[in-house]
Amino acid sequence: MRKALLVVAAVALLHADLAGAQARRHGRIPRTWLAAGIGIAVGGTAAFIYASARNPDLGDTCTSSSCVATVSIVAGFVSGFLIGRELDQLYELRYRHAPPLTLRGQSMPLSILPNDLSSRGGAIAAAGDGGVEVVMAGPRLERSDVRARGLRGVIAALPDPTGNHLFVSTGNGLYGFALSGERVAGSLLVTGEVSAVALRNGNAVLIHDGTIKSARVDGDSLVAVSPPRAFESRATDVAWDPERPVVWVLTETALVALAASDAGLGDSVGALPLPGTGRRLAVRGTTIAVAASEGGVLLVDATDPQAPRQTAAWSLSRFAYDVALGGSSVYLAAGPEGLYVLEPRGDGSLSPIGLARGLGFISALETEGANLLLLDRTGGLLRRIPFPN
Repeated sequence: MRKALLVVAAVALLHADLAGAQARRHGRIPRTWLAAGIGIAVGGTAAFIYASARNPDLGDTCTSSSCVATVSIVAGFVSGFLIGRELDQLYELRYRHAPPLTLRGQSMPLSILPNDLSSRGGAIAAAGDGGVEVVMAGPRLERSDVRARGLRGVIAALPDPTGNHLFVSTGNGLYGFALSGERVAGSLLVTGEVSAVALRNGNAVLIHDGTIKSARVDGDSLVAVSPPRAFESRATDVAWDPERPVVWVLTETALVALAASDAGLGDSVGALPLPGTGRRLAVRGTTIAVAASEGGVLLVDATDPQAPRQTAAWSLSRFAYDVALGGSSVYLAAGPEGLYVLEPRGDGSLSPIGLARGLGFISALETEGANLLLLDRTGGLLRRIPFPN
């Protein structure tokens, strides 16, 4: 009996290194050994109690103190080993693509069920079921108000502090509200589904029923400038180029550059096919990051809008919900997996710096100064984290 138990323990020992290899690489004590040690301690304690209270008239089976001690300690070791090995395997599964990363910052509970996040001029808008919660980005996150309360089918919102506007995109149209001050009923600016809006110098581009429209902000209204432009697939996100008269349009299948002028949107000047379904984009200078759903994230060199080219890609997350560019890093919102922090390398690859899993279901990202804004959808939290050095 004791020999059989010892053989089982020896076999467990042979596999212990494999169970804790990933944990040791990340500087973590393998739970296999920790739980096995606890099991030995529990088994030894049970054997000691038995030896102290043993009845000497018991039969001739394994009732001696030495036999009971062997059985208890080995059984405790094997039980602890199996439990710890299961924990190490779960850890290895979670962090198989990037080491664990701890990011600390501020968090604010939201009074709505959020699904989208935007930031402009120090004003943050979290949009979702229940309206749009406006938060001001001071030294601390400060709740301002909830606008568009009761408006159904809210998809996204864009604050414009310069004009005191809050544009709210819904499945039924685009609405305009005052960003601050007295609450008044919103006005319907555009009918039909509007899923995204981008602004620059009073010029707006919006995704309307999957097409792109251009308009000019005139007081509390939008004046259409040019007819809508359709693409081979549905448009999902849009952004102005920060320096050039170009609008970047993300569709389900491609990243497209459109010429822009006071007369509206011109022809497509360049395009780049995507490896997955285009979802969100982030533009900084001549670099564009694209969240391509199951295709992961890719970096694009947009120095020449006529020939945008992919410079790096990373597709090991299960799904890419959103992406942001900040400091020298690329941030990927991976939903239930958490937040991946990636670093561009000189060889054209993206290297994972770490994975922060303790931030909730990360569904949307934005940048605000030297900070990263994150939306925890299931926890209903807005988080602000300084860019890691």
